Amino acid sequence: MDVQAVGTNELYHVLEKLVALHRNLVELLREEYVHMGAADLKGIGETAHAKEVLLGEIWNLEQLRISSTEKLAGSFAIAKEDATLALIADRLPRAEGDKLRIIRKALNLLCEQAKEANVRNMSFAESSLERIETLKRNVLGISNTATKENYSNAGTRQPIADQGGRLLSTEA
Repeated sequence: MDVQAVGTNELYHVLEKLVALHRNLVELLREEYVHMGAADLKGIGETAHAKEVLLGEIWNLEQLRISSTEKLAGSFAIAKEDATLALIADRLPRAEGDKLRIIRKALNLLCEQAKEANVRNMSFAESSLERIETLKRNVLGISNTATKENYSNAGTRQPIADQGGRLLSTEA
């Protein structure tokens, strides 16, 4: 086998593993959203740990993909800094180039889905934290929208002026 065939097979193998890992990542992000909606702390923790492990694997494979791409680019006389999967696909025979384009497109699509799911999860978490903060402020009576009222001697509610806390009562 020549260098190009070996390099191409190695690149296909790495890309197929990357596609599988990205599918798992998208599924994990969906699962994380379900756990967040159910307020399942154990499930959130487990998916966060699984995501961390998966992202580590993806990073390692991405480094391998970069080195494989650079090696293959060298066999096509493409500068390392200019090497892209699309450019290599153009230099390969039609069937192999099409296979590389399909894998690249699938990987790009999965990356986009993972980004969207991550943004959705992040916005859900942020909105949940805002609701919790509002509830906390309401319970403590320090809500920005709450009006301070007191009862008069006649028993009717009347607003009171905003005053700072006092160490001693003015009535004493």
